[in-house]
Parts: sequence; structure tokens; C-alpha cells
Amino acid sequence: MQTKKIDRKQVRNILVLVLRYILLAVFALFFIFPYFYMLTRSLMSLSEVNSPNFILFPSELHFENYAIVGEYFPYLWNTLVVVVINGFFIPITGAMIAFPFARYRFKGKGIMFSLLMATVMLPGSVTTIPLYVLYSRLGLLDNLASQWVGSFFGGSAMQIFLIIQFMRGIPKELDNAAYLDGANKFVVFIRIMLPLCFNILVYTSIGVILAKWNDFTGPLVYLRSSENYTMAVAFYYEFSQGGVNALFVNYKMAMTTFMTLIPMILFIVFQKTMIGGIKVGGLKS
Repeated sequence: MQTKKIDRKQVRNILVLVLRYILLAVFALFFIFPYFYMLTRSLMSLSEVNSPNFILFPSELHFENYAIVGEYFPYLWNTLVVVVINGFFIPITGAMIAFPFARYRFKGKGIMFSLLMATVMLPGSVTTIPLYVLYSRLGLLDNLASQWVGSFFGGSAMQIFLIIQFMRGIPKELDNAAYLDGANKFVVFIRIMLPLCFNILVYTSIGVILAKWNDFTGPLVYLRSSENYTMAVAFYYEFSQGGVNALFVNYKMAMTTFMTLIPMILFIVFQKTMIGGIKVGGLKS
């Protein structure tokens, strides 16, 4: 009887495991198929990609479709400038804002923190017009600086909040030991907090890079001259219904595939670091 119970339990565990892997495989195919479809269509000829019949695999691989990417190198440079500046300065300035909130007590801290978090409730459409008026008075319209000047002010409130929560998980005994050794607040921030917050800073940086890489609304609102366009805006004007390349769906798919490369590479390289960044706490027990 005991042997039968053990056998039934093993069979049930095996069936559950098999079912789990089948579900995972189905979900994986469901999410991978759109990318696979985009990739195959980027390698098709113009006649195949515009055929009324459903064609999944190209009869011949046309890698020359990716030559269209070379035409976007000026826009790629603009995008890289925006991405690098925002990806570097937003985590740093965000950490500078988060440091006093996480490690010190001061008058008005509760009110200031409440006001900071209240901005999370504001939708982007509410702040678009005030920011447009502000940038207009600062002379930043049709200027690439409009896409990165905000990086010197900490980024969004949610990013600052995540850094605050991460810093609160770091033992304050490290600060006290540094103060006993004669360190000041600046040294504590540079030598202790920033290295221990590396994971959350990388997590924030990658999130910012992906957001700016794919950002369409911001450049569309503030940039008017074609020489200042980022990749997303240039791609829109070239491949929209009124664009010269609207009918070249294979080129469109090639550009779309190229636009996914940076996010994919960043995720593959920094996957473990990003997972560590969302864990609250700076030290392992």
C-alpha cells in the first residue's frame, strides 16, 4: 500500500511538471511569434511582403533590406546622445535626492516626501503644456537639449522612490563607522552609498535608456527640424502613411528589428543586475 501511494505521488508530480513545461512552452511561443514574424518579413522581397496571401517564410533571404539602417545614422547619433546623458545622470541625481530622504531626519521631510510622491499621480498629459511653455521660454524648442536637460533633476518620482527604498535597506552602522573615521556626508555618499546601490542604479539606468530609446512623444512635441530628430520620430515620418517608404513593409520590419536590438542586448547583459536592483536591501545576510 505504501509503495502504491509513493508511486501515485511520483506520477502526479511528473504530470504536474509536464503540464507546467507545456504551458511555459505555449506562452513562450505566443510571445516569441510576433518577433519571429517581424524578423522573417524583414528578410522578404517587396512582392512577398505585400502579397495578399499569408507567407511566413521568405523564399529567399534579402539581407540587403537592412541597408536602410545606414540612412538613419544621423538620427541614431541624436538618439545615443539623449540615451547616454539620461542613462548616466538620472540615476546619479536621483541618488543625490534619495540620500537625505533615506538616511537623515530634517524638518519638512514628511511634507517634501509627500509632495514628491504626489507627482506620481499626475499623468504625463497634464505636465506636457507647462513643460512646453517652460522650454519655450528657455529657448529649448527644436533643441536636442530639451530631451536631456531634465536628467539633471533626478528623473521621475517613482525612480527616486525605488532608490530611497533600496538605501533604507542598507545598515546605518556603515554610515556611523565612516563618520567615526572622519568621513563627511559627501564621502559617505560617494564611497559607501553609491557602490552599495550599484544594482538599483543600473536598474534605473536601463529603464531610462529603454524609455528614451523608444520615446516618441517627447521628441515629436519639442523637435521640429529633421536634423534634430531621434530614431523614433524619423522612423515615424519616413514609414507613416504619408512617408516615402510607407509601402516598403520589408524595410519597415528591418528598421523595427534593428530598434529592438539595443533593448535585447541590455537585457541579456544586465539581466542579473536588474533582478538584483529590484531587491530591497544592499547587503546579503
